[in-house]
Amino acid sequence: MNFMKKTFVRTLFIGLAFSTVIACSKSESNDHPLTVESISGTYALKAIILSYGGVNFNVYDSLDACEKDNLVEFNTDKTVNFVDAGTVCSPSEDDNDTWDVRNDSIILGSSPSAKINSYDGTTLIVTASADDQYPGAVTTTTLQKQ
Repeated sequence: MNFMKKTFVRTLFIGLAFSTVIACSKSESNDHPLTVESISGTYALKAIILSYGGVNFNVYDSLDACEKDNLVEFNTDKTVNFVDAGTVCSPSEDDNDTWDVRNDSIILGSSPSAKINSYDGTTLIVTASADDQYPGAVTTTTLQKQ
């Protein structure tokens, strides 16, 4: 598994073996269903916030410049491409895997799911909790559809 995928999985969706935590905020008036078809598209990372012990840490600001401009392509065939766009990291962080939407969660490969906190057709915000190494730690990731 290359570095981009490790970073994506660890900091975006999975943390350190994330499991779901926060209830979904979707409502009856949500015009954007949580389906593979509606979520599919190319996304840029906009924010990663780690909350632990009542303190928020801006993880996004600590990423290397070559990671901040990478893209995630969620395809309708349930494949996902991690694209080392813009400033290319050394080695390149291009990679691919599978993904799916189940209820109000995104599953990346065989990893535990990340709860979809909100989705408005453009901005996808997912929340997940860390494993036993960081009990109570919660990561909130914001992706912006391109």
